[in-house]
Amino acid sequence: MPLTLITRGSKHGRCNICGAVGPLTEDHTPPKGCVRPTAMMLEHAVDRLEMRKGIKAKANDGVKYRTLCSRCNNALLGGRYDPALIDFVNRVSGLLESPLLLPATVTVPAKPHLIARAVWGHMAAVGVDRYPKGPDTEMLREFFLDESLPLPRQLNFYYWLYPYRRQALIKDAGVLDMRGGNAVFWMMKFYPMAFAIWRTDSGYRSNYRDLAQYRSGRPSDVQYVMLDLHSIPHELILEAPTETQAIMYGQEAIVANGRPPLGRVLRV
Repeated sequence: MPLTLITRGSKHGRCNICGAVGPLTEDHTPPKGCVRPTAMMLEHAVDRLEMRKGIKAKANDGVKYRTLCSRCNNALLGGRYDPALIDFVNRVSGLLESPLLLPATVTVPAKPHLIARAVWGHMAAVGVDRYPKGPDTEMLREFFLDESLPLPRQLNFYYWLYPYRRQALIKDAGVLDMRGGNAVFWMMKFYPMAFAIWRTDSGYRSNYRDLAQYRSGRPSDVQYVMLDLHSIPHELILEAPTETQAIMYGQEAIVANGRPPLGRVLRV
């Protein structure tokens, strides 16, 4: 099957999250409050890693998917969950830009329940006509729509520092580690954070911090989330294979890099 880079579904269709049929809206992934929308060049992750000529797409105002209904996109994501994610990443940006000598591990005040919903919601927006769900995504759909539900115990919500400008949106990918363990995961990377979701019983283990450890409390409760500032994973972790790993991709696996401005460069 050829690799595709379709981000704009029809103006009327089924919402990727709740399944309601009606007008569809555009979702910035990641949200505008986390990154400044700018001109980007999109490529499938496989084409980018292998440095081969593949399908490219231009995004003039950041990466957007027209796949969500207004309620899921505006009322829940934009109105309720995104403010927690935006506040968290802005605090992390402040730490990275601080002139102070900081310890290897710090704590950041955050609302992990709302952050997890925001991360999953934006990843669910990736891919045109992607409402059909399996057991895990059906469970996450209910978690997203019903704020009274706790973080699912069957899933890890990993996060780590990502001090790189290149963005990655990877859905339905798989990692097979010859040392033992494998996982199917969703992942979103953008400056200054990366997030990945996979099952706790996958057998694949990592040293990343996990939002799921903050299951206690209510969604609006502020908790102090641990963040490692010194042990930063490689930019291409869980994207490029290693000597002991194989990475498998589905259709929804794109990387986005800043696009040079159009026109002639003026020299002064």
